[in-house]
Amino acid sequence: MYSFALVIKERSAPYPIWMHTFYFAHDSMGAIVFALAAIKYHNFWLFWGASGALVIWNLFEVFNLYKAIYVERDAIWGHLYKTGKVSIKDAWIKVVSQLCIMIGVVNLFRVFMHDPFMFKWFIFTNVLIAIAPGLYWEERKTQVGASKGLAIVIILGTINSFLPTNMWALVSPMFRFNENPWFYILGAVAILYSVRAYFVYDRLAKKPQRLFGRKTVW
Repeated sequence: MYSFALVIKERSAPYPIWMHTFYFAHDSMGAIVFALAAIKYHNFWLFWGASGALVIWNLFEVFNLYKAIYVERDAIWGHLYKTGKVSIKDAWIKVVSQLCIMIGVVNLFRVFMHDPFMFKWFIFTNVLIAIAPGLYWEERKTQVGASKGLAIVIILGTINSFLPTNMWALVSPMFRFNENPWFYILGAVAILYSVRAYFVYDRLAKKPQRLFGRKTVW
């Protein structure tokens, strides 16, 4: 929801474009994987529910990609052009190209990781959202398109993902400390980066209280 609010009110998203293309690729494949699993396992309701939830989540990413093409394209790719201006056609080409790459990467690593139901991929998405936004905000050097509220939500979500009682540990032993301590070592790193993003936000150039006729996001 913060991503929606920021791109609508401040015309700047809190996540880099490659995160949106990756999440679209990941979640679209996840929706297909769980739908096929539901069919295979006698229409198991949990698999259908997961597939439906991922379809809805993918619609969020479609919105974010649409805004990247039609609203943010100069900010995202303008540095690649002498004029600083990016045509809608070029923006479409860049997004579609990234989607092709990300879909290939997601499926290739599903095979490499022996991850038919994508459980390993799902936890990796939580690592990305903990680490990448703060680095992206730091690179942009402004609070516009970022949010202290979002930073807090990311911290809480990351801590919840890597508690010993996390839901992943209920799904598979590979997420339990005695079976896979690296999961929790990476979790500690992700938590530190999520906390760092909170303090990075405070050091950035302040955003105005109103922008484009709208109140900015806290």
